Amino acid sequence: MLVLKKYFTILFIVLPAIITLVVFSYLKFNFKNEATLSSNFKNLHNGDLILRCGRSTESFAVYLADANSEFTHIGIISIENGIPYVIHAVPSKTNLIKKEVLFTFINSKSTSKFAIYRSNFNEVYLDKVVKTANSYYINKYKFDTKYDLTTNTKLYCTELVLKAFNTCGATIKVKSKELNYIIGKHFIIFPSEFTKAPFFTRII
Repeated sequence: MLVLKKYFTILFIVLPAIITLVVFSYLKFNFKNEATLSSNFKNLHNGDLILRCGRSTESFAVYLADANSEFTHIGIISIENGIPYVIHAVPSKTNLIKKEVLFTFINSKSTSKFAIYRSNFNEVYLDKVVKTANSYYINKYKFDTKYDLTTNTKLYCTELVLKAFNTCGATIKVKSKELNYIIGKHFIIFPSEFTKAPFFTRII
């Protein structure tokens, strides 16, 4: 009887509470204000970081695991002929590293909120960082589905940013945290860690 009572409690009290909490979190996540494109993007620099809160299932998983953060994804800005692009790693059909025009990256269909952070590194160094990040794109590095920091040709979003900066001589240290996702548990670096680093300041 005690066992049945335990299962009854789980089935009819605990489980509905968990489902309600998840649904409430998803609604809060999915119905955030849409990203506005009214910001002034004329003064962006090579090597600026752009963070967004996405609307995908993967983004929701990150949101649940790092609920105190505003953002679920991060990329590096590359200025080419006056046009801002974003180099980033995200799950896709090809799983290849992407380079997209900024306005595509923050399209309201995929983004509810975004911010841009600038580092205190000099222009020469940041040009090297962008060149390194661009090499990941040119050489067709893939998204790292295993979230393994030891692999160098497979990268996830924060890993791409961290390795692009550190490969060029920086010593940025950020903490990892456990993400319990559908495919298993992983210790990953969340985008919010870069907003805490003393190297970066929010400009938009």
